[in-house]
Amino acid sequence: MTAQIDVASGAAALSLDDVRKLYVAHAPSLRLTLQRLAGPGIDADDLVQEVFVVALRKSGDLAAAASPVAWLFGVATKVAATRRRSATWKRWLGLDDAKELANAESPARTLEQKQASAFVQRALTPLSSAKRDVFVLFELQGLTGEETAQALDIPLKTVWTRLFYARREFAAEVQRLEELEHAGGAR
Repeated sequence: MTAQIDVASGAAALSLDDVRKLYVAHAPSLRLTLQRLAGPGIDADDLVQEVFVVALRKSGDLAAAASPVAWLFGVATKVAATRRRSATWKRWLGLDDAKELANAESPARTLEQKQASAFVQRALTPLSSAKRDVFVLFELQGLTGEETAQALDIPLKTVWTRLFYARREFAAEVQRLEELEHAGGAR
């Protein structure tokens, strides 16, 4: 990546082309991460756009980051958390009564993949935001512990602690959901 000097701040900043390359390389995994972090009814494509608007606006910070990927995922977790809070307020105020629009999915996705994705989303829902963020970034997106810590701006030991409890809660929720499905199918 080539750093340029931001005239306004005097700091090194990434070029538009560099940010575009990051988008091409990481937008699909960011979209999936944001879909998992934000929850049902929130458009992940909008959130990806927000992440890259921040990347363009703060390209100096992005250029200075030890890991641009971790920096992008850190922004993604903050964008998703903000959208979740907004959705919670909308629900509380009764503003979310409008029908949920179907996500624009690739025609190549099979019904089985959609069902599996929905199942994972249901299993993630009970996790606290802090645990969900760590679990999604580490387990589902494959970031290292160090990258997860950097993305979330938390100590590495906190990543491991949250991951331990998130794994346990996720496994328990998966088991509960599977038992519900089997009980429903056995009727």
